[in-house]
Formats: sequence, structure tokens, C-alpha cells
Amino acid sequence: MKNIFLGLIILMSFSAFSQQIPISTMYPYNTSFINPAEVGTKKGAQVQLVHRQQWVGFAGSPNTTFLSAQRQLNSKMGIGGNISLDKIAFIQRINANASYSYKLFIDNKSKIRFGLSAGIMKGTLDLTTIQADDMSDIVLTSAPLKMTFDAAFGMAYTFDRDLNIGIALPQLLGTKASVDIVDGSKYNLVRHSNVYISYKIKVDEQFEFIPLIMVRNAQKKNSQVEVFGNIKYNNKFWGGIGYRSNSVFILNMGMKLIDKLSLTYAFEFSSSGVGSNTSGTHEIMLSLNLNKAPEIPEEEIPEEEPTERKTSTSF
Repeated sequence: MKNIFLGLIILMSFSAFSQQIPISTMYPYNTSFINPAEVGTKKGAQVQLVHRQQWVGFAGSPNTTFLSAQRQLNSKMGIGGNISLDKIAFIQRINANASYSYKLFIDNKSKIRFGLSAGIMKGTLDLTTIQADDMSDIVLTSAPLKMTFDAAFGMAYTFDRDLNIGIALPQLLGTKASVDIVDGSKYNLVRHSNVYISYKIKVDEQFEFIPLIMVRNAQKKNSQVEVFGNIKYNNKFWGGIGYRSNSVFILNMGMKLIDKLSLTYAFEFSSSGVGSNTSGTHEIMLSLNLNKAPEIPEEEIPEEEPTERKTSTSF
């Protein structure tokens, strides 16, 4: 009976992982976090280290740490990878995946990207946080979730470098994972979808305003909507506000520390639910840009200028 009870706790803990997929508020600054089609959209290589502590002050609250890297191979292809550690109460989940993206030019202003990622997930118990009469119990000495394989697919459409529309399908395979407890329970990776749209509005030579809307969906769960309004100044300072359904408000700000290193911080607070009784959620991201030269816009389809334009232009 004790094993079955603990097994139910394990299953409930995993299902509480933000609809099984950890939430990050940093994706408006790097959409490859939620869509493999967005990997390698910038020249060179980028590395991000993110830590998110949810519901500070609440015992056993979720926290996530992940390391992400991506590189543009050429004007059409990109690759990336992600390693993350999610923790809630005494349950830990480790994910590792690799991503690939390919871009097709529709015309001089429009392009569409396709992306695929594949990886593994492994669940473990953090015994240092558990107090039990018998620490040799079979449930405590075995992994609650066996290693599982899964994949994600994504698409993104860009028009004139300003409008961006994307859709991603995490946990595409809906893998059924075995929970290693005596009653042989199963933990299903539920299929999700992320649909988003953003538009870059150039206010003047230094300011940009970027609104973004995203809808998260999961099978048999209510949709979750997020709205952001972010501002960038001279590509050196940025910040904004956001709102997530269920009365979650988001503030974020960031700056370029040195030429290739930047820092972004986000704070979430809720007016209802568990979050309203905590000190909020804090998230921080360090970004390293490994470009050898200053970032320049993506390459477009080469276009020859008319002869008369060439002769009439002076430099």
C-alpha cells in the first residue's frame, strides 16, 4: 500500500511539471527554447544558461536549470542542443535533446523554417530531501521513471524579418514511460502544442517594440495564453511586461554586460492560486554570443540590382 501511495505521489509530481513541459519566460528573447525550427537563425553560435525558481518560499516548489547552445551552419541550416534539470519536491527529471533546422526561401521577403529535435528523458529521486523510516525501500532505491525517448517538430514563417509566426509540437510521439514501482504504473508524455506570433515594430533608429502572443495547449488540459510587450534600446538594453492566463504577471529586463555577454532577469507574481502565497517566481539568463564579428541580419536570397540603379548610386 505504501508503494502504491508513493507511486501516486510520483505520478502527480510529474504531471505538475507545467503541463509536463517546464515553462520559461525567456523565450521571447530566444524562440529556439520552444521551437526547434528557430535554431540557428542568427549568425555564429550562441550559448544560454537559464535558472528558474518558481514560487519562492513554498517548500518543494519547482525549479529548472538548463543549458542551451545553437549554431548557424549556413544561410539555410542550423543545429542546437539543450540539457535541462527539472525538480519538484523530491522528483528530478533530466532532459537532453539535439535540434536541426532547415530554411526555405519563398521570395525575397518571406521564408519558412522547419525543425526537428530528438532526445531522452530520465527521472530520478533526490534522496537527500526524503525522510523515511526505511531508506532501503524498493521505491526509494529505484528510479521512478525509466529512460524515455521522444521528439518535437516545429515550423516558423517570417515575413520581411519583422513578422514571425511559429508552431511547435513538443512530446510529439506521446511516449508511454514505465514508472519503476511495484504496481507497474505508466506515465504518458502528453502531446503539446505552442503557437505564437510576434511583430517587430521599429519606433526609431534606436528603439524597437516587439509584441508577442503565444497559446500553449496540451491534451485534456485547458489552453494557456501568454502576452508580452518588450522594448529594445540600441540592442544594449531591453525589458518589458507580460501576462499569463491564471492571473500571472511578468516583468523582465536585461542588458549587454560586455561585448559578447548579456544578462536578462524576469520576475513573475500571481494574484491567485499557490503563487499568490509565495514570494513570486524568479528567472535569470546569461547569454554568450560567440560571433567573431558584430551580429548582422540573416542572409537573404541574392538579388541583382538593375543596371541603371548601379550606375546612379554613389558611395
